[in-house]
Amino acid sequence: MKGYIASHFFNDAFFKWTENLAKYLENNTEVEYYVPQRNDGINDKKNNDATITDIAISKADTAELKTSNILIANLDGLTIDDGVAGEIMAHGIMKEFEEKNGIDFPRIIIGIITDMRYLGTGENKLYRNQMIIGKVKECGKLVIGYPNTSEYLDEVVEIINEFVRKNS
Repeated sequence: MKGYIASHFFNDAFFKWTENLAKYLENNTEVEYYVPQRNDGINDKKNNDATITDIAISKADTAELKTSNILIANLDGLTIDDGVAGEIMAHGIMKEFEEKNGIDFPRIIIGIITDMRYLGTGENKLYRNQMIIGKVKECGKLVIGYPNTSEYLDEVVEIINEFVRKNS
């Protein structure tokens, strides 16, 4: 089984969050993960900016997304990151296409929200794009965490390990 970690990792805080998530999942599941921020060929803007192109990024990440059974998507931020939203929709549409055409390639999407405002109500509620949240729920699970806690990580691991057991 292969996994893909979709996250907006372009600043220090989310880069570290994404790396910590990847390490936790690598240590607690039997899944091989593609973590785009580790792909220096398309994401090291400091040293490779002159050779990084939009087409290279699209080809590299899409190739990995096509072969990944599990998409773990960070849904935090001011809005859901554009790239993460695209990865969610692509993975979901591939799942639907494969199922409709009898292709046996199990897929799941696990969306993670750790913004405390998501648990609010009324004016305190954090809005997330409903099409993206709907695709996550339609094709998998939405996991709600809380800042400075780790219970949600165990929930993600449990979902992944159950998916692997069911589909191996």
